[in-house]
Amino acid sequence: MCHGGCGAVVELVDGVPTDIHGDPDNPTSEGYFCIKGKASLDLLRSPDRLTTPLVRTGPRGSGTFEPVGWEAALDRIAGELATTVARHGPESVALGQGTDRNYQEWVFRLANAIGTPNVVGPAHVCFYPRVMASIMTYGAFTFCDYDGDPEVVLLWGSNKPSTHSDGVIGVKLLRAMERGSRVITVDPRRTQTAARSALHLAVQPGTDCALALGMIKIVIDEGWYDHDFVAAHTCGFAELTEHVRAYDIERVARITGLTPGLIHEATRTYALASRACIEAGTGLSQNENSFDTHRAIALLAAICGNIDAPGGDVIWEPMPIEGRRAFPRPDLLPEEQAKKRIGGGRHKILSMSGWVAPGDLHEAIVTGVPYPVTSLVVFGSNILASHENTELVREAMGKLDLLVVCDLFMTPTARYADVILPTSSWLERDQIVEFNSYIAARRKIATVDGCRSDEEIILELAARLGLERHFFPSLEAALDAKLAGIELTWEQFTKIGYIRNEKRYRKYLDGGFSTRSGRVNLVNNGLRAMGYEPFPVFRCPPEADPALPYVMTSAHPRQFYNTEFHQLPTTARSQTTARVTVHPDTAQREGLTEGEEVDLFSRAGARGVRMTVKISDSVAPNVVMADAGWWYPGESSTDESLRSSVNLLTTNDRSDVHMGSATMRGVAVGIRRLEPDRG
Repeated sequence: MCHGGCGAVVELVDGVPTDIHGDPDNPTSEGYFCIKGKASLDLLRSPDRLTTPLVRTGPRGSGTFEPVGWEAALDRIAGELATTVARHGPESVALGQGTDRNYQEWVFRLANAIGTPNVVGPAHVCFYPRVMASIMTYGAFTFCDYDGDPEVVLLWGSNKPSTHSDGVIGVKLLRAMERGSRVITVDPRRTQTAARSALHLAVQPGTDCALALGMIKIVIDEGWYDHDFVAAHTCGFAELTEHVRAYDIERVARITGLTPGLIHEATRTYALASRACIEAGTGLSQNENSFDTHRAIALLAAICGNIDAPGGDVIWEPMPIEGRRAFPRPDLLPEEQAKKRIGGGRHKILSMSGWVAPGDLHEAIVTGVPYPVTSLVVFGSNILASHENTELVREAMGKLDLLVVCDLFMTPTARYADVILPTSSWLERDQIVEFNSYIAARRKIATVDGCRSDEEIILELAARLGLERHFFPSLEAALDAKLAGIELTWEQFTKIGYIRNEKRYRKYLDGGFSTRSGRVNLVNNGLRAMGYEPFPVFRCPPEADPALPYVMTSAHPRQFYNTEFHQLPTTARSQTTARVTVHPDTAQREGLTEGEEVDLFSRAGARGVRMTVKISDSVAPNVVMADAGWWYPGESSTDESLRSSVNLLTTNDRSDVHMGSATMRGVAVGIRRLEPDRG
């Protein structure tokens, strides 16, 4: 149901699911199962599920719809898409999706077949800054080798035991800790993991890039780098040495709010470890330094000799299936169309990955520049709550000729749709699941009448648009084609279940790294040729505004997945309102009490975001930690539903130049107490 990678065992009685629990044979999760997984049967049976297509009958956003049949809904969508393609060109159609649900490659295949370069999602603030920084540095993506018993794990902007992202489950980290791995946590908040760590660096939100560059300087100055690896397998070390001179420890300490002694100790602990890996999370991707932060961390790992080493950061070798790389069929998108990708000239690294930043897309919809974008088809994403700059998102949706939302529930975004298509949950579809450690057969074990999978919807739309030659006669035929590289059919694969992806270390010894130079690019002349700095650079935030004395960071409560699971009693009952965590000194200064409702605001006089106060010394006195992805399903108006959405405070003013990453963490805010009659 997410992109974590946990295995599930579903018990059936007379073909009806009755229980669900973790699979101890799963090579990644080893039987672990989170609260969201345990709620999957409630998700399957929820009375609030959408079970018939709907078309809008009232004003956009009013939530007034009437049911229609699937054929009529699909015919209308395909007809309107064909009309806008004929009138404005295929680039006038945009496709959107949420986090990867193993149908991401289907969405891209449909976009490429249509001929539009515009696919929007959370890539710019999620996984892709890290992916692209890795690719631009050593030609591939890496993951922590917890099974290799790292001596030290540098957990940076990631709360792994709570988030379990990207096919590397937190249980692997916990097992490594039990076997003796020491953890250094870099996080503005003292999480449970940070409290158990050997060192906790409570960095000021948004300053991680400066910290990484400062650590590189210490490693070089102290001679703690891997001299043999640097000499044999990197290029640009002398230039890097010169570049990081500006990041002396005293300056870095002032920027990050850390003490020089703590920075030096953390650097020494990591650099001198015999085996060490870095778990870099999405907390690093949500500010104007996102790409350079991840690239600085990649450089730190490289000069310490931890790339593709046991217990280090191992380069992922995809299994030979038609998956994330081949299935999207990028060859179907003509080069002249690819050049039309919105924001491609500004955020070139994101464009290289095939994505469009939401801020760029929404601005283009509103202004009509560089060309009209009139249709948006969204798969599995509540963009009004998840995309930055909520008011711009709402304005953009109001400008569209066609908005299609494919979802399980009526979300604030779905309320704005012209057509809503009810989709199936993960228990209701056949899929091939691809992670770094294994591939698996996700088998359909239940059916909710009236719902279809996103893949089935895409096949139907492709056929109606005359694109069936680029797709398959059935979903099973597509799954067979994806597995051809390992000489299995879908039916055969379902009987196997999991196939492990065995690791190989130091693959660069056989042919070098997958870069043009064959070495790790400490200096990147490709970035220079694109008009970017060849080394990571820390961009300082604007000067503090006395009216906005606090720095806001954010995180999702562990019972929710981004904006999901607010509808289910099993996940929502433990917390009914969004919280903002403030330090006791802050509470005293502002006159706040535990449980009181307040507004956070990022512009004087502007609308605030309603939060319930939680007082804790887990954050610094000048930092507040807000719950992210929040909305209230029971509210009849969009405004009330989104009253606690932190993206009402975010803008596109400070975005990463490479990736378009919005500043979602490191936002200057003020706290406003409510008037007595507004509680």
